[in-house]
Amino acid sequence: METLSQKSNISGLIACNGCDLLLEHVEVEPGLALFCPRCGKKLQASKKNSVDKTLALSITALLLYLPAVFMPLMTLDTLGFKESGSIVDGVVRLYDKGYLFVSLLVLLTSLLFPLVKLSLLLVVSLSLKLKRYPDILPLLMRSFHHLDRWGMLEVYLIGILVTLIKMYHLANIHYDLGFFCFVGFLFATLCSSTAMDEHLFWDLIERKGGI
Repeated sequence: METLSQKSNISGLIACNGCDLLLEHVEVEPGLALFCPRCGKKLQASKKNSVDKTLALSITALLLYLPAVFMPLMTLDTLGFKESGSIVDGVVRLYDKGYLFVSLLVLLTSLLFPLVKLSLLLVVSLSLKLKRYPDILPLLMRSFHHLDRWGMLEVYLIGILVTLIKMYHLANIHYDLGFFCFVGFLFATLCSSTAMDEHLFWDLIERKGGI
């Protein structure tokens, strides 16, 4: 019975996402990575000071959120006519023109999902920093993981760059403070997700809080 129990216990194993090879879970030192011996796919990469970096970057991104979405991004000057707008203005104008689905999609992917995702990341990283493990922490971590794939700020930035290229010869473009806040917000958001060591976060939650 003990042998069967040991064979059925897979809590100490990890599976390769490339070839499904089961391997024994080992601790990876900061700065090193674990690769699959069969297909060579990276299984885990440990990051230094992941909790501190994630916490600092999530706070930075949240501080930049309001000016990034409410302040004008740029001003277009064409034949003496000037027009500027923010991300919120873009959502409102899409709604006013009847593009309800597009405006809702932009609202969710550019405003709501990034805010919720960063808030979740802040709560999780702050809880781990303070060594507090509430029962809801695993749920918050899973919610962040699901929302991380829905944040599409990069797509919004690409749309801005395409507009700049098309309007470059037709109008004078003045970059407002909101544009630089948006770039900083995007950079901090991407870096916060990159700095997070997901294996470390889950390991701390499982060890201390239990799921």
